Amino acid sequence: MKSTTHSDVERKEWMPCPKANTDFPGLAYLCPLNELIVAEENDNLHNLIGLKDIGYTIFNNQGQKVFLAVQKGKYKIEIRIYNCYGNEIIKVEKPYAWCLNKALIWAPPGNFVGSLHETRSCLKTYFIKNHVGEKVLKIKARAFRNNSGFSILSNNEKVGEVTTRWRYSVSFPIEMDVPVKCILLGACFLICWTKPLIFK
Repeated sequence: MKSTTHSDVERKEWMPCPKANTDFPGLAYLCPLNELIVAEENDNLHNLIGLKDIGYTIFNNQGQKVFLAVQKGKYKIEIRIYNCYGNEIIKVEKPYAWCLNKALIWAPPGNFVGSLHETRSCLKTYFIKNHVGEKVLKIKARAFRNNSGFSILSNNEKVGEVTTRWRYSVSFPIEMDVPVKCILLGACFLICWTKPLIFK
């Protein structure tokens, strides 16, 4: 997956950890955010903690680094997401290679938070399910073109989007539950994997 951020986003320091009430302190970074930007870009920390596979750096919309990610596999894919201390905090798994796309998300690893499922539809459409299998959101392509982007819908009302043209990013309401933000980050990876010419 090739991805870039807008040139006006200056990428420098790590985002400071916010003070937020959450059951999983490693995910506190997500509490004040409404957008995550994914770049296929290695950080020095990838090498420091021995992450040698395809590397990604995840930014907020201020250009601060939020997480690192590593991709293992090409068709049956696993993404492991780490904080600035090298602790794994999110795991995304695409368990099947050739059937309709599906991703499973744990945050932190061992705590299943939900899944993403592609449905058979004229326009690419995905359903997000929570940890008990209830549908909570829908992600729908805005047009037939691969670079048109996707709308995130709650009860048919747009609450965010996945952008795939100039960069890979996902936006959502700040007040959205952290587990759902984790699933949407996983959705960003899954949707980008399904675009053509993204594999090395």
